[in-house]
Amino acid sequence: MYVKFGRVRDAVQLFEEMPIRDAFSYNSLIWGFGLNGFHEEVLMVFEQMRALEFSPDLGSVAQAILACGELGCIQKGALIHHYVSRHGFGSHVEVVNSLISMYTKVNRLDEARSLFNDMPKRDLVSWNSMILGYARSGNWVETFNLFRSMKVENFGPNCITFLGLILACGQAEDLVTGKSIHGHLICAGLLRDVRVGTSIVDMYSKCGRADCAHEAFEELQERSLVSWNALIVGYSQNGYDYESVDLFRRMLRESNIKPDSVTIANVVPACASLAELHRIQSVHGFIVKKGFGLYSDVVLGTAMVDAYSKCLDIEAACFLFSCIEKPNTATWNAMISGYNINGQPCRGLQIFLGMLQGEVLPDSVTLVTVLQSCGQIGSLKQGMLFHGYCSCRGFDSYVTVVNAMIDMYIRCGCIENAQLLFNSMTMRNTVTWNTILCGFVKMGLSVIALKLFRKMLLDDQHKPDQVTMISIAQSSAFSVGHGEMIHGFVLKIGLDSDTLVTNSLIDSYAKNGSINNAWSLFEQMGHSRDQTSWNVMIAGCGINGQGQEAFSLIPRMEEDGFRPNSITFISLLSSCSHCGMLDDGRQSFDLMTEKYGIRPSLEHYTCMIDMFGRAGRLEEAYWLIKSMPEGSDCDVVWGALLSACKLRMNVELGQLAGEQLSRLAPNNCGYHTLLSNVYASAERWDEAAKAREVFEDGRLIKKPGLSVMMM
Repeated sequence: MYVKFGRVRDAVQLFEEMPIRDAFSYNSLIWGFGLNGFHEEVLMVFEQMRALEFSPDLGSVAQAILACGELGCIQKGALIHHYVSRHGFGSHVEVVNSLISMYTKVNRLDEARSLFNDMPKRDLVSWNSMILGYARSGNWVETFNLFRSMKVENFGPNCITFLGLILACGQAEDLVTGKSIHGHLICAGLLRDVRVGTSIVDMYSKCGRADCAHEAFEELQERSLVSWNALIVGYSQNGYDYESVDLFRRMLRESNIKPDSVTIANVVPACASLAELHRIQSVHGFIVKKGFGLYSDVVLGTAMVDAYSKCLDIEAACFLFSCIEKPNTATWNAMISGYNINGQPCRGLQIFLGMLQGEVLPDSVTLVTVLQSCGQIGSLKQGMLFHGYCSCRGFDSYVTVVNAMIDMYIRCGCIENAQLLFNSMTMRNTVTWNTILCGFVKMGLSVIALKLFRKMLLDDQHKPDQVTMISIAQSSAFSVGHGEMIHGFVLKIGLDSDTLVTNSLIDSYAKNGSINNAWSLFEQMGHSRDQTSWNVMIAGCGINGQGQEAFSLIPRMEEDGFRPNSITFISLLSSCSHCGMLDDGRQSFDLMTEKYGIRPSLEHYTCMIDMFGRAGRLEEAYWLIKSMPEGSDCDVVWGALLSACKLRMNVELGQLAGEQLSRLAPNNCGYHTLLSNVYASAERWDEAAKAREVFEDGRLIKKPGLSVMMM
């Protein structure tokens, strides 16, 4: 009676007070514990009962097997299985179903399938246990095979069957079958079951259809915590970050359901992707207020470390990292990556050493991140050491790690090692090809990049994607005729509707002097244009001497819903510089700060100095540098002034610029060469010779040029 009312404590107390207990007493208590989810207690009482040589009944055996499955106690489960075989319980469908369920929960599908195949008689529970087991293990092919066999044997599916099938559709990303099952469930009126409705939401999310997931969620008559989590996770994993955060707020506002650690762990990455620190701080406050174990929950803690890093608050990330009780490999990876994101790769390498000292084993993600750190600081020596570490530890069999090695060598300027590594790979993926292609383009080796691209096309296993075509479009920027060829190939493979690819083609045409083709492609884009499209077209006009056309794009851009940003004005000022539109350039500079509130960056000042230099207004360029905020001047702006002084043979200002460059960049041989040329242009040979003394006494070595043929 007590266990039927859920008053297990009273049942236990009464059991303990009994002077004489029999098998029925033990069976009743086991059944009560099982009914109320006390799985550890089920096994404890079952073992006591067997020690006293009482015989458990059918229900107790089934509850003990169920408890082993829930707790993952496969050893105890195997002993009970042996007991079932010896004492003749194996002929009971209920007990065998419990064994099948136990084995599927601990992912021992071979044992489960063997039991299932040997059953003389099966019921719907038997089929559902196997279907769910294969679906949870990710074997969606066998899930559908079992369903077809089930229909052949005239078993009609129920809600549990459909849960397995929908899960399999999500894993297989089989949207067509998923929609078909959804339609069947609507007709059969089975969507009233909150578990089935939630599984439909999850299936659409895994198939990348967040819009369908949202519609299915809104149609739910009842929503559980799992329902809310399914859509929040779906939005977050499909890049709908704002929608994920907005749904979380709605959950807090409209429902009485309290979020759990799964909810928070998926909202945090969405906030991080929005790069809004105040959102992360708000969620952090919510976590503390609601008592979530931020320091004991390693998944939640790792998500917060990663979020603060991506929002460029590395100090908060570091503090949280130090507070997490048992950081795992993913936590260390988040911290190393965080330092890379925040421009402190050397600290990331130090963290990696701390990880090894803490006896936390690195994984392939760790090594990829560490190799990125080496690439960022341009340390070929450290990169080669980690290359050796990867080889010793067997990580060189991971394609992702070898891709990172290739990228590291390219960043360190060692294109030969990158190419040798690429040639030695037995397994490649599209990222491998993209990495080496992008490397050749960045090194200015466009001819080699195009040859390698042709080899990629001959490799049937790896098809060019968006990244490939962007790299190739950049490689063809200064190659007459290649732009049209790349454009034709983009049309052939159906990437002409991709905005990023089209932007790269416009840029390529403009830099190639084919401004009419660039204009034509830009106008064809229509509503698919983004901010970058406008910026690229403005810059293209400037390069091709169409300064007024560049200015005419600004009002059109605002009509299209895009506000000019910092990059827009870099493109605009560059256009003014190329076209000699000094007054328009000054006006644009003032407009940028006064109307749009954009603080001038180093690039803006450099464009203005270049513009003044081209117009021969060197004094104005000099005073513009002097008007820059204190400490913001650098060798780039003084170098631009020095180049203009050489062009206009202004030795006095050139000498001033040279003095500043000697202070700011004493080891840059290019500036010494440029200053020497300024003196030489004015036939001041003594000063020219003095400027070149740094090469003669061995303090600096001028790097020789390299041709494509030498590579």
